[in-house]
Amino acid sequence: MSKRNRKRSRQPIGKDRRISIRSQLRTEPDVHKIAKAVVALALAQAEAEAQNQTAQQAVTPGREGPDDAQSSS
Repeated sequence: MSKRNRKRSRQPIGKDRRISIRSQLRTEPDVHKIAKAVVALALAQAEAEAQNQTAQQAVTPGREGPDDAQSSS
């Protein structure tokens, strides 16, 4: 079977995709690739923070949120 006809079952799709950056000497940087990497990192960080916050709220359900504590003062 040729390489062209093989399915890409080992390559992750969507959020599970890994981004790698390799240096390549150019006269001008590839701004599009850099922007994609920065956006992917920001999204991953925001998702991790949201999951962490959700996990903390699940552990302490009776605790007031930061907005509730400030408004009752």
